[in-house]
Amino acid sequence: MPLTAAVLLRSAALSDQEFLDALYLSTRDDLQALAADPALRPMIAPMIAMQQKAQGLSYQASYPGAEYLVIEHAGAPVGRAVVHADADGLRLVDLSVLPQARGQGCAGSTLVQLQQRAAEGGCELHLTVRLANTGARRLYERLGFDVVSDDGLDARMRWRP
Repeated sequence: MPLTAAVLLRSAALSDQEFLDALYLSTRDDLQALAADPALRPMIAPMIAMQQKAQGLSYQASYPGAEYLVIEHAGAPVGRAVVHADADGLRLVDLSVLPQARGQGCAGSTLVQLQQRAAEGGCELHLTVRLANTGARRLYERLGFDVVSDDGLDARMRWRP
């Protein structure tokens, strides 16, 4: 589906935390299933906070200086991208889009903007994707990413300008 408004990338701010919390939950089918059980609902918020914090600490340790970007479409936040620059080029560490915004070109537009940034810097764009995530893999391949390696669980992909 073509976009009717531009997709913008901007730095995440403290005021984005509520959105980022909702986005994180939307990517966790396992936690959503737990939330369906009324007896488990009181435990969901602390679990989300703990796992989100662990993810953030892991990213900070593995990708110091990474950019945390909010993806906006039609003036509203719809996703997040974490991008890290290193000696190999740019690495897309994480790309998440709200379920209601999927299939509208937001992730594709974000990737094209990152490809433009990589091309301007004369570098490659790298990412890792779960082999089971066939929709994302198709998108990456359509945008010119090649599989460099896979370990049976994840594929490492690269785009060259």
